[in-house]
Amino acid sequence: MRRLLLQYLPLLFLLVFLPVTAQEHKAILYFLDGTDISGYATLKFDKESFYGMPQDKIVFRVSKDEEADTWDEESVSKVVFTDFEFPRTFEYVEIKTFNVSEYYLLELLVSGEVNLYADAMEAWKMKPAKEDEGTLPIPDEKYLRVKRKNETKLTAFGGSKRKIASYFYECPGIIERLNSNVFNVRTLMDIVEYYNDLCDTEIADIESARKKAEEDDQKGE
Repeated sequence: MRRLLLQYLPLLFLLVFLPVTAQEHKAILYFLDGTDISGYATLKFDKESFYGMPQDKIVFRVSKDEEADTWDEESVSKVVFTDFEFPRTFEYVEIKTFNVSEYYLLELLVSGEVNLYADAMEAWKMKPAKEDEGTLPIPDEKYLRVKRKNETKLTAFGGSKRKIASYFYECPGIIERLNSNVFNVRTLMDIVEYYNDLCDTEIADIESARKKAEEDDQKGE
Protein backbone atom coordinates (compact mmCIF):
# COMPACT_ATOMS: atom_id res chain seq x y z
CA MET A 1 0.00 0.00 0.00
CA ARG A 2 2.80 2.37 0.93
CA ARG A 3 4.60 1.54 -2.31
CA LEU A 4 1.44 2.28 -4.29
CA LEU A 5 1.00 5.59 -2.47
CA LEU A 6 4.55 6.64 -3.26
CA GLN A 7 3.99 5.71 -6.88
CA TYR A 8 1.02 8.05 -7.20
CA LEU A 9 2.33 10.81 -4.93
CA PRO A 10 3.62 12.99 -7.82
CA LEU A 11 0.21 12.74 -9.50
CA LEU A 12 -1.56 13.73 -6.29
CA PHE A 13 0.79 16.70 -5.98
CA LEU A 14 -0.16 17.87 -9.46
CA LEU A 15 -3.87 17.47 -8.78
CA VAL A 16 -3.61 19.59 -5.64
CA PHE A 17 -1.51 22.43 -7.03
CA LEU A 18 -2.38 22.54 -10.72
CA PRO A 19 -5.74 24.34 -10.33
CA VAL A 20 -4.02 27.28 -8.62
CA THR A 21 -1.04 27.70 -10.92
CA ALA A 22 -2.94 26.93 -14.12
CA GLN A 23 -5.38 29.77 -13.51
CA GLU A 24 -2.79 32.41 -12.74
CA HIS A 25 -3.04 35.61 -14.74
CA LYS A 26 -1.08 38.82 -14.95
CA ALA A 27 -2.58 41.15 -12.41
CA ILE A 28 -2.22 44.28 -10.32
CA LEU A 29 -2.88 43.98 -6.59
CA TYR A 30 -4.17 47.12 -4.85
CA PHE A 31 -3.49 47.61 -1.14
CA LEU A 32 -5.59 49.56 1.34
CA ASP A 33 -2.81 52.12 1.82
CA GLY A 34 -3.13 53.19 -1.83
CA THR A 35 -0.08 51.34 -3.17
CA ASP A 36 -0.15 48.59 -5.78
CA ILE A 37 2.12 45.91 -7.20
CA SER A 38 2.16 43.93 -10.44
CA GLY A 39 2.57 40.19 -10.68
CA TYR A 40 0.51 37.04 -11.13
CA ALA A 41 -2.71 36.17 -9.34
CA THR A 42 -5.60 33.78 -9.07
CA LEU A 43 -8.62 33.50 -6.79
CA LYS A 44 -9.22 30.99 -4.01
CA PHE A 45 -12.80 30.35 -2.94
CA ASP A 46 -14.08 29.07 0.39
CA LYS A 47 -17.82 29.62 0.75
CA GLU A 48 -18.25 27.29 3.71
CA SER A 49 -16.19 28.78 6.50
CA PHE A 50 -16.67 27.87 10.15
CA TYR A 51 -18.62 31.06 10.85
CA GLY A 52 -20.65 30.85 7.67
CA MET A 53 -19.08 33.97 6.15
CA PRO A 54 -17.31 33.95 2.77
CA GLN A 55 -13.54 33.63 3.01
CA ASP A 56 -12.58 34.24 -0.63
CA LYS A 57 -8.90 35.05 -1.07
CA ILE A 58 -6.52 36.46 -3.64
CA VAL A 59 -3.44 34.35 -4.30
CA PHE A 60 -0.62 36.55 -5.60
CA ARG A 61 3.05 36.33 -6.49
CA VAL A 62 5.34 39.01 -7.91
CA SER A 63 7.06 36.58 -10.30
CA LYS A 64 6.65 32.96 -11.37
CA ASP A 65 9.80 32.09 -9.42
CA GLU A 66 8.48 33.37 -6.09
CA GLU A 67 6.21 31.62 -3.64
CA ALA A 68 2.62 32.87 -3.70
CA ASP A 69 1.06 34.72 -0.78
CA THR A 70 -2.63 34.81 0.14
CA TRP A 71 -4.37 38.14 0.67
CA ASP A 72 -7.80 39.25 1.83
CA GLU A 73 -9.76 42.35 2.85
CA GLU A 74 -7.46 42.93 5.81
CA SER A 75 -4.74 44.28 3.51
CA VAL A 76 -6.03 44.71 -0.05
CA SER A 77 -9.00 46.37 -1.72
CA LYS A 78 -9.00 44.68 -5.12
CA VAL A 79 -7.13 42.86 -7.84
CA VAL A 80 -7.29 43.72 -11.54
CA PHE A 81 -6.47 40.95 -14.01
CA THR A 82 -4.83 42.48 -17.07
CA ASP A 83 -4.17 39.64 -19.52
CA PHE A 84 -7.75 38.78 -20.48
CA GLU A 85 -9.20 40.34 -23.61
CA PHE A 86 -10.43 43.03 -21.19
CA PRO A 87 -9.40 44.09 -17.66
CA ARG A 88 -11.34 42.25 -14.95
CA THR A 89 -11.67 43.78 -11.49
CA PHE A 90 -12.46 41.76 -8.37
CA GLU A 91 -12.86 43.85 -5.25
CA TYR A 92 -13.79 43.42 -1.62
CA VAL A 93 -17.17 45.05 -0.96
CA GLU A 94 -18.14 45.98 2.57
CA ILE A 95 -21.69 45.06 3.56
CA LYS A 96 -23.15 45.99 6.95
CA THR A 97 -25.75 43.93 8.74
CA PHE A 98 -26.85 45.18 12.17
CA ASN A 99 -23.72 47.38 12.21
CA VAL A 100 -21.49 44.35 11.64
CA SER A 101 -19.26 44.57 8.56
CA GLU A 102 -18.75 41.63 6.24
CA TYR A 103 -16.58 41.69 3.13
CA TYR A 104 -17.48 39.90 -0.08
CA LEU A 105 -15.15 39.39 -3.01
CA LEU A 106 -17.15 40.33 -6.13
CA GLU A 107 -16.41 41.08 -9.75
CA LEU A 108 -17.15 44.69 -10.63
CA LEU A 109 -19.00 44.66 -13.96
CA VAL A 110 -20.19 48.28 -14.13
CA SER A 111 -19.07 51.20 -11.97
CA GLY A 112 -20.75 54.53 -11.35
CA GLU A 113 -23.50 55.90 -9.15
CA VAL A 114 -24.80 52.33 -9.17
CA ASN A 115 -22.30 49.48 -9.29
CA LEU A 116 -23.15 46.12 -10.81
CA TYR A 117 -21.41 43.12 -9.22
CA ALA A 118 -21.23 39.42 -9.95
CA ASP A 119 -20.55 36.59 -7.55
CA ALA A 120 -16.78 36.12 -7.83
CA MET A 121 -16.78 32.33 -7.95
CA GLU A 122 -19.43 32.14 -10.67
CA ALA A 123 -17.79 34.91 -12.70
CA TRP A 124 -14.33 33.33 -12.40
CA LYS A 125 -15.60 30.04 -13.78
CA MET A 126 -16.93 31.69 -16.93
CA LYS A 127 -14.94 31.94 -20.15
CA PRO A 128 -15.92 34.17 -23.08
CA ALA A 129 -17.04 32.27 -26.15
CA LYS A 130 -14.73 32.61 -29.15
CA GLU A 131 -17.23 34.71 -31.06
CA ASP A 132 -17.60 36.98 -28.01
CA GLU A 133 -13.92 37.58 -27.28
CA GLY A 134 -13.38 41.10 -26.10
CA THR A 135 -16.68 41.19 -24.23
CA LEU A 136 -17.23 40.54 -20.56
CA PRO A 137 -18.73 37.14 -19.68
CA ILE A 138 -21.81 37.75 -17.55
CA PRO A 139 -23.10 35.10 -15.11
CA ASP A 140 -26.78 34.28 -14.81
CA GLU A 141 -28.81 37.13 -13.32
CA LYS A 142 -29.29 35.22 -10.06
CA TYR A 143 -25.58 35.83 -9.35
CA LEU A 144 -25.77 39.58 -10.01
CA ARG A 145 -26.18 42.34 -7.42
CA VAL A 146 -26.37 46.13 -7.49
CA LYS A 147 -25.31 48.71 -4.94
CA ARG A 148 -25.41 52.49 -4.83
CA LYS A 149 -22.41 54.27 -3.36
CA ASN A 150 -24.29 55.29 -0.21
CA GLU A 151 -25.91 51.90 0.36
CA THR A 152 -24.66 49.38 2.89
CA LYS A 153 -26.28 46.33 1.31
CA LEU A 154 -26.38 44.51 -2.01
CA THR A 155 -29.67 44.26 -3.89
CA ALA A 156 -30.72 41.22 -5.92
CA PHE A 157 -33.74 41.30 -8.21
CA GLY A 158 -34.57 37.61 -8.29
CA GLY A 159 -35.63 37.70 -11.92
CA SER A 160 -38.31 40.33 -11.20
CA LYS A 161 -38.85 43.28 -13.55
CA ARG A 162 -41.04 44.81 -10.87
CA LYS A 163 -38.11 44.91 -8.43
CA ILE A 164 -35.86 46.39 -11.10
CA ALA A 165 -38.45 49.10 -11.79
CA SER A 166 -38.75 49.81 -8.08
CA TYR A 167 -34.98 50.20 -7.65
CA PHE A 168 -34.61 52.52 -10.66
CA TYR A 169 -38.01 54.20 -10.23
CA GLU A 170 -36.70 57.77 -10.70
CA CYS A 171 -35.34 57.03 -14.19
CA PRO A 172 -38.21 57.25 -16.72
CA GLY A 173 -36.10 55.87 -19.59
CA ILE A 174 -35.53 52.61 -17.72
CA ILE A 175 -39.19 52.27 -16.76
CA GLU A 176 -40.26 52.89 -20.35
CA ARG A 177 -37.81 50.30 -21.69
CA LEU A 178 -38.86 47.73 -19.08
CA ASN A 179 -42.49 48.20 -20.07
CA SER A 180 -41.64 47.79 -23.75
CA ASN A 181 -39.42 44.76 -23.07
CA VAL A 182 -36.30 46.45 -24.40
CA PHE A 183 -34.88 45.92 -20.91
CA ASN A 184 -35.46 42.80 -18.84
CA VAL A 185 -33.85 40.72 -16.11
CA ARG A 186 -31.18 39.51 -18.54
CA THR A 187 -30.03 43.02 -19.48
CA LEU A 188 -28.93 44.26 -16.06
CA MET A 189 -25.60 45.49 -17.42
CA ASP A 190 -27.39 47.63 -20.00
CA ILE A 191 -29.81 48.91 -17.37
CA VAL A 192 -27.06 49.95 -14.94
CA GLU A 193 -25.00 51.56 -17.71
CA TYR A 194 -28.11 53.46 -18.87
CA TYR A 195 -28.77 54.66 -15.34
CA ASN A 196 -25.20 55.83 -14.77
CA ASP A 197 -24.79 57.51 -18.17
CA LEU A 198 -28.20 58.93 -19.06
CA CYS A 199 -30.59 59.14 -16.12
CA ASP A 200 -29.11 62.29 -14.58
CA THR A 201 -29.68 64.08 -17.89
CA GLU A 202 -33.22 62.73 -18.17
CA ILE A 203 -34.07 63.79 -14.63
CA ALA A 204 -32.56 67.25 -15.21
CA ASP A 205 -34.57 67.66 -18.43
CA ILE A 206 -37.80 66.66 -16.64
CA GLU A 207 -37.09 69.09 -13.80
CA SER A 208 -36.30 71.86 -16.28
CA ALA A 209 -39.53 71.19 -18.18
CA ARG A 210 -41.49 71.22 -14.92
CA LYS A 211 -40.04 74.57 -13.88
CA LYS A 212 -40.71 76.05 -17.30
CA ALA A 213 -44.31 74.84 -17.14
CA GLU A 214 -44.72 76.47 -13.72
CA GLU A 215 -43.25 79.73 -15.01
CA ASP A 216 -45.56 79.68 -18.02
CA ASP A 217 -48.56 79.05 -15.75
CA GLN A 218 -47.55 82.02 -13.56
CA LYS A 219 -47.17 84.25 -16.62
CA GLY A 220 -50.62 83.17 -17.82
CA GLU A 221 -52.15 84.25 -14.53
